[in-house]
Amino acid sequence: METREKLITRIIEREKQKLDDTSVIGGFSAFLRNWLAQRTEKEALEFIPLLEEYPTLGVQKKRELLLRMEAFLQGKTEVNSPRQLPKNPPPDLRQPVRYLKGVGPALEKKLNRLEVYTVEDLLYFFPRAYRDRGQVKPIRKLTGGKSMETVQGKVIAHKHQYTRKGVLLKIVVSDGTGTVTLVCFNRNYLAQVLRRGTPLLLWGTFQRSAQGWETANFDFQVGEHQSTSFERIVPVYSLTEGLNPKRLRSIVLGALDQFLPLVEEVLPLTIREKYEFPAKKEAIRELHCPTTWEEDLNRRRSRAHLALIFEEFLLFALSLKMRRLRMDTVRVKPFPVRSALVERFLETLPFALTTAQRRVYEEIVGDLASGRVMNRLVQGDVGSGKTIVALLSALHVIDCGRQVAFMVPTEILAEQHYLRSRDLLSSLGVRVHLLKGGVNKEKKMLLEKIAQGEVDLVIGTHALIEEKVAFKDLGLVIVDEQHRFGVIQRARLKEKATIPHTLVMTATPIPRTLALTLYGDLDISIIDEKPAGRKPIETLCFSLQERFKAYQRLRKKVEEGRQGYVVCPAIEESEEEISNVKEILELLRSKWMAGFQVEMIHGRLPSREKEEIMRRFERGEIQVLVATSVIEVGIDVPNASVMVIENAERFGLAQLHQLRGRIGRGPRESLCILLASLNGEDVRQRMQVMVSTNDGFRIAEEDLRLRGPGEFYGVRQHGVPEFRLANPLEDWSILEKAHNEAEFILRKDPSLGNEYVTLRKAIEQRFGRYLFLGEIG
Repeated sequence: METREKLITRIIEREKQKLDDTSVIGGFSAFLRNWLAQRTEKEALEFIPLLEEYPTLGVQKKRELLLRMEAFLQGKTEVNSPRQLPKNPPPDLRQPVRYLKGVGPALEKKLNRLEVYTVEDLLYFFPRAYRDRGQVKPIRKLTGGKSMETVQGKVIAHKHQYTRKGVLLKIVVSDGTGTVTLVCFNRNYLAQVLRRGTPLLLWGTFQRSAQGWETANFDFQVGEHQSTSFERIVPVYSLTEGLNPKRLRSIVLGALDQFLPLVEEVLPLTIREKYEFPAKKEAIRELHCPTTWEEDLNRRRSRAHLALIFEEFLLFALSLKMRRLRMDTVRVKPFPVRSALVERFLETLPFALTTAQRRVYEEIVGDLASGRVMNRLVQGDVGSGKTIVALLSALHVIDCGRQVAFMVPTEILAEQHYLRSRDLLSSLGVRVHLLKGGVNKEKKMLLEKIAQGEVDLVIGTHALIEEKVAFKDLGLVIVDEQHRFGVIQRARLKEKATIPHTLVMTATPIPRTLALTLYGDLDISIIDEKPAGRKPIETLCFSLQERFKAYQRLRKKVEEGRQGYVVCPAIEESEEEISNVKEILELLRSKWMAGFQVEMIHGRLPSREKEEIMRRFERGEIQVLVATSVIEVGIDVPNASVMVIENAERFGLAQLHQLRGRIGRGPRESLCILLASLNGEDVRQRMQVMVSTNDGFRIAEEDLRLRGPGEFYGVRQHGVPEFRLANPLEDWSILEKAHNEAEFILRKDPSLGNEYVTLRKAIEQRFGRYLFLGEIG
């Protein structure tokens, strides 16, 4: 049985992973204040006022406070005072980078901007690319071109060329076989550094001129090859203002020498031997200081890369599966199989559910009635009717006197869901409310109602996970568009209840094997059928030079009483020659749609203005809405049956499919027109995919095939915790192998003892907050 101090130490360790006050239900800082208030030591009481400020502190201040707390718990009275830090702490991978040699407060802030806070962060701050300087060669054997080459010589002359912008310095280097001229644009200081007679190693890209070889793209190292630490392979790190590559490199090398021995091996020897992975210490050093050049370095496919990527995925897969095993052992009060409220609701619907909708709802009811905690992902193409299934599930829970929280990614979508749900459910006596961000009297009153159980269904964005939001009896959490929320956000919403059921939904098709691996703690249901009466959307593609054809068709549809969207990739004019909302708005008002009501909507508009524009569009007061991809998710206006997408080549296929899904929601035939810069075979292939099919899963597969998994969702995949090196979409084949190894390991040893104890320790450190969230209260 662990002591209370050890328990608190574990909690602090989890809090250090993310520093967001969520490692304990009700808040880490509140939990620790309550514990400290029961202590008698003066030092303990000094922490209480500091913890009251904890949620508002910066990341570094939080880290410092946690270090002090740990020192206090370990009985180190000489550093107990919250007002001082240990001067020479014992080596620890999780200590702040400020303790590294040569790192002061100013440099620490620069490293923090790169999300490097601890020594461990620095060790895992891997280069984003590598440059091969090549072997040192005689100048007479230079080949020139774009490849980097390296020579060794001495400075033999300085030249000055007078230009309109001033004097241009040129430095001549010779090795006896030829000369190279360094063209020093804005680098006149090099005249003092590279004086005549100075020996140097020089690398860069060289071009032949009338005077011989020259380069303006170069770097150098003073000294001769034999007497300098010449590195053939140069790691390229991400930088920030005020931090140059040499300084960062020096800090990294110092950290490797001092702290790399503290890194523990995580992968079992059997796995390392099976996949021929190097030891972890060796892999980390190899990525910072490569010993041999291989193209796989820049493709993140060297043995060192693969070993560390595999380790991250294995820990992640194990954490999900252990969470799943743990949740399967939890028993909750089962819901009845039938619900009178659901049956009354179905009678009010003007349409019948599809077979797929009924099947998925029955799977959800089976979960609710099983006595186990539901954790289910519902995948369904745009327009497949996921929202109705979500409402049926909500009513099933509300009918038993419990509350439901429905979290969506945007305020526009929250408003849409609220209005639709209120209209559908108010006649049944269901109390539906919309919770937004901000602070006002109306919101305060709503929070009180939620806490007192006077609200049945609460719909909102991230506002639902604010600390002040408390439910009386939250029974079900629904998360729409799962990939837009992090796992921790989902978990924070679940904190609002003792053990709530969870239903997550996405219209973004994910290949089933990838979904099983990314969402290993969830059961998966697929709605693979669209409601009756939905007609396929006709899709056409024109070049940007044929814009008039698109807007002639848009005007004709609007004259027939329809409404339409025009989607642009940008809000306003930029250096890139792409269509923007403001320019297209004026063009439509003055030319193509003159005489009709045309408005714009985008993410920078105030919330109230966006809501008012959407209400007017829904009422038919606006005929054409010019928008960015802010309308991508969930907008449902049945009379909007035509869409023009400007610069369609700028969007991924999955995103184009999401946008197209905003039309085709009424009984009339719909039309989507893609305007694209059709330069390149890949663009033409992608546009042809959109023209040829409305099947979201086929489009997702084509997107993966044509653009590669790394760009499948655009900039970033938000549905999983942040990885240091791994990328679930680029590295999904490795993820799948790790998933299979995790299955084997847990079948052999579900508790991860004996030979897997290092795995368990690493999981608790890396993903512990996600795995164990909510266990301690």
